[in-house]
Formats: sequence, structure tokens, C-alpha cells
Amino acid sequence: MKSGKNLLVHRRTWVKQASAIAAALTFAPMVRAQPGTGKVVKIVVPTAPGGSVDSSARMLADALNKVQNDRFIVENRAGAGGAIGVQSVVKSQPDGQTLVLGIAATISVQTAVNPNLQYNPLKDLAPIAVFAQGGLVVAVAANSPCRTIKDLIPLAKEKQELTFGTGGQGTFGHLTGEILKAELGVPMRHIPYRGSAPAVTDLIGGQLDFCVVDAFSMAPHVQAGKARVLATAAPMRHPTFPQVPTLSESGVPFHQGTWLGLFAPAEVNPEVVRSLSKTIETLAASPDFRKHLNQLGFIPAYLGPQETQKLVSADIDAWKRIVKSANVKVE
Repeated sequence: MKSGKNLLVHRRTWVKQASAIAAALTFAPMVRAQPGTGKVVKIVVPTAPGGSVDSSARMLADALNKVQNDRFIVENRAGAGGAIGVQSVVKSQPDGQTLVLGIAATISVQTAVNPNLQYNPLKDLAPIAVFAQGGLVVAVAANSPCRTIKDLIPLAKEKQELTFGTGGQGTFGHLTGEILKAELGVPMRHIPYRGSAPAVTDLIGGQLDFCVVDAFSMAPHVQAGKARVLATAAPMRHPTFPQVPTLSESGVPFHQGTWLGLFAPAEVNPEVVRSLSKTIETLAASPDFRKHLNQLGFIPAYLGPQETQKLVSADIDAWKRIVKSANVKVE
């Protein structure tokens, strides 16, 4: 599989811009309370409770509650690779009271792999802001003979087929596993779970050969000596595991990363988008906000509505090329 020169340049540019913006924002002024409306604003998280995505959404809601008069709450709506949660927001009233936490898996990957997807994120959602970026990890149980990604090849020959677990069908982790299957040229079978936590549990329990999940879910098990990370599925090394190489460094030409952002239904009042985006921009400069994102395994960053729209468009195109070149089939 070849990601293409344009894809690599785009991804490197995104990483540099995000890092530069985040660094510049470190010295921005603290957030001041906004007038708001006093209404309840629901942030739909299209994943199961637990894990870094859900934790990041709750952290964002808590931070917004401290500076907004509106009350922000989190509602988990997992299923169909996150499509159920996103679609519920697309169909909601565009009154600014129902938002969705968008991630690469549900916004970009689903659009690239699911021809029957009932929403178009570029037309049906209004981007508010991206506030973090990062990636996933490829991990094995501590008793696995694998020390590197390439060690999966002899293990597959020995077992005749490898099983890998992810947080769901058609997710970032699923496609990463399929890309590994195509690049390493060994038989693998995907086992989808409703979130990363149960996949990690089965990995530790010996039911899986490896899993592709978020670093936040894996870190405690690595620290306890129960698991080992082979590589990072991201354009850069993961802050939680800085000593672990990326897939690209491991010989697998993969440069995609993930990101976290907030979106509203397309017809929402532009003033709602503008106001909330500015608040998130200032939050992204807060030392506490940045510290907590780092603890969850993400790199703080800020992209406004227009920049987020450009990122989503480029990300979808990139994933479509990856799916085609790797001949990925998602049932």
C-alpha cells in the first residue's frame, strides 16, 4: 500500500500546524464566563463509556460548564462504528443544544468505508473546532512472543491465522488492522467490540493475538506488565509511549492520525458556532486543559470551523485512497 506523497505532506503539515498553534496558545488569556442561555447542551459521544474519547468529552463538558452559563452534559450513543451517534445529531434540531464529539473514526473513516452511510459530514454537520490530535496503538499481551510489528509474520505462520480486536466495525482501529493484514501479507480475522475496554480485557485474557486501541485504555495494563505496545498508529510517536516506533518507522507505510472535535447540525445558527469555537480556542490554551489532554494521550491543538472543514475533507480523501489501495472490505 502506498499512502502517496500528497497524503504524507498533508499529514506532516497538519502535525506541524497543530503543534505550532497549540504552543502559541499556551500564553493566551484565561477563559472568561460567557453569557449563554442557561439551557442544557448535550454532547453526544459516539463511543461506549470509558476510554480516551469518552473521557475527553467529559473533560470538555466540565471545562465548558465552568465558563458557560449553559449546562453541558455527555450522552454515549455507540454502535455501527459511531455512525448511530453521529446520525442522531444530524437529525436533531439545529438549536445548538445537541452537539457531537467528532473523531476521525466516525467522521472520516466511516465516510470512506461505508457506502450506505446516511449522513455526509461535509454537508450535514457544522464544524465548531478541533481541540486535540493523536493516534492509536498496536498492542499484544505480555506473554506474546512479538516484540515488533514484523514479529506478527512468524506468529501468523505458526497459528495459521491471527485475531485482532478493536473498538468496533469500520473504525480507525479496524482499518489499521486491515492495513497490517495487507502489508504483512498474513491471514488475520477482525473481532469488533463495543469500545476499547472489552477488547483490551480479551487481549489480556488470551482471546486475541493483538488489538488496535487508544493508548489511554492500554496504558494501565502496560504499566502493570500485562501488555506490550508494538507500534503507534499515528503520524508521530505517541506521548504516552515515546519510546515506541510508529507503524511507518516499523516498515508499514501508514501516516494517518486521529483527532477530536466538536460539531453541530448543519443548520445551526452561525453565531453559536463562532461563540463556542472561540471558547474552545481559549480553553485549548489553558494549562489545566492541556495537561488533562496529555494525560489522556492526546496532543492539544486548535483548529477553527474553516480549518476543521478542510481537515475533514482531506482526511476523508486520504482514507478513501487507503481503503482502495489496501483493498479493505468492511462488511
